[in-house]
Amino acid sequence: MNNIKDISSFKRSTPDHDIKYPSSLLATAGFDHRIFLWHPKTGDIYKEYDHKGSQVNALKFSDNGCLLAVTGYEVLHVYDVHSNSPLTIMSNNLEHGKNITCVGFHKNEETRLVTGGEDGFCRIWEFPKRNLKHVREIDCSARGVINCLSTQHPLFVAVVGTQQGYILGWQVEDNAIIQLYHKHATSINSIDCFYSESEVKVAAITLSGNLIYNYNNKDTWYDEPCHTRYGLCCVFSPDGKLLATSGADGRIMIFGLEREKVFKLQEFSDTKLRWIWDLEFSNDVGYLFVASSDGMVQMWSLQDKTVRRTYRGHQKTVVTLSLFQQKSSDPQRNARL
Repeated sequence: MNNIKDISSFKRSTPDHDIKYPSSLLATAGFDHRIFLWHPKTGDIYKEYDHKGSQVNALKFSDNGCLLAVTGYEVLHVYDVHSNSPLTIMSNNLEHGKNITCVGFHKNEETRLVTGGEDGFCRIWEFPKRNLKHVREIDCSARGVINCLSTQHPLFVAVVGTQQGYILGWQVEDNAIIQLYHKHATSINSIDCFYSESEVKVAAITLSGNLIYNYNNKDTWYDEPCHTRYGLCCVFSPDGKLLATSGADGRIMIFGLEREKVFKLQEFSDTKLRWIWDLEFSNDVGYLFVASSDGMVQMWSLQDKTVRRTYRGHQKTVVTLSLFQQKSSDPQRNARL
């Protein structure tokens, strides 16, 4: 891996303008041990990686789209997306003793990662050069396996959801875990956070299919049935005005959010009753990317509820996706699909 550049070269707000990097990329992965990077607009493959030895549990682009973090069984890899080498720039398989279930880049930091796993630990990783090492950790195992996390909360380095129904905030300054929510006999399967100068939103979906939502850290949580079978994913739109959920019932639900109020706007139904594992909105909130159990990844139009593009290549279930779209100082010129 001597041909890999020093990691400091990736600490830029946008890719180097002297090199024509794609302005948008879609990463997908799952049970077939393969990772695809797609051009979202055309459906063409930009790159493909073999993730040998493990299925992929989660992946996430850095904010500038130069790095892709990937987790599997006892494995955390970080790929240099635009390198000609297929090798990872760093990897580690020693710390988490089981599946690493979730990963996210730290807010506003391209060289810091947060992971959670089946061992019940949440860890912070740094890579100042080529070496990936964990620098902080906290033990949440008494509250169950960590299923999911979000790094987009202003008060915590991560908000995690556990198999025993806890939503916890990790306060790094005191190395303390703050209990935000708990419900017996359930599992928090997916969680997302959104914040701005005036509001903080936290949403989660449970194994039983309930949607959980909190506005501005208030004591009251919205908790209502949403899916008739297992809840699998929940995600905010980039502007925080919409929330999408999915489940094993083959349905995608789109909700509007008005402070504490949650109201249903749209429903996408799949007659094949596929498991819908992961979702992500486009920057302009015009499209929704969908990963499912039939190995397909699709781009749905939210305007007319039609499939505009299908990405074919995976041979087994696709459980995770991540979308990078280059942002412009002019909102009207943000990368569109």
